[in-house]
Amino acid sequence: MSELQNVLKKMKLKGDKESTIDFLKTVARLLPPSDDYGISLTKKGVHEYVLDRRGVVIISLSLEEYLPIFSADSKRIEYNEIPEDVIKVIKTNWKQILGQLRDYLLEYSKIDKKYLEVADQVNSVIFENI
Repeated sequence: MSELQNVLKKMKLKGDKESTIDFLKTVARLLPPSDDYGISLTKKGVHEYVLDRRGVVIISLSLEEYLPIFSADSKRIEYNEIPEDVIKVIKTNWKQILGQLRDYLLEYSKIDKKYLEVADQVNSVIFENI
């Protein structure tokens, strides 16, 4: 967990894109081993940026023109393709990102108890950096 602590401090101190990407990569590695979990980074118009175990995906929602239903498209992007305005939001919302991670780890700990300890460690990182 010291790696998460270190990348968070580096991101808060430097605030550049590279340190933010390092933070995201570290968070992605801590996600439970399931495709059911994705951390919402931010919403920008009809696009939502989501972090999962394989990286960043943009999910676009649209309302069908003549039907009362939504359709969704997704596009996987490289970390360096994340727009600067999204990077700024990530730097500001690090507590919410780590909070989502902690909640997913707690949920997954019902299946595998070792994730309860990881969730506690993430929670400690949050409180040490408030």
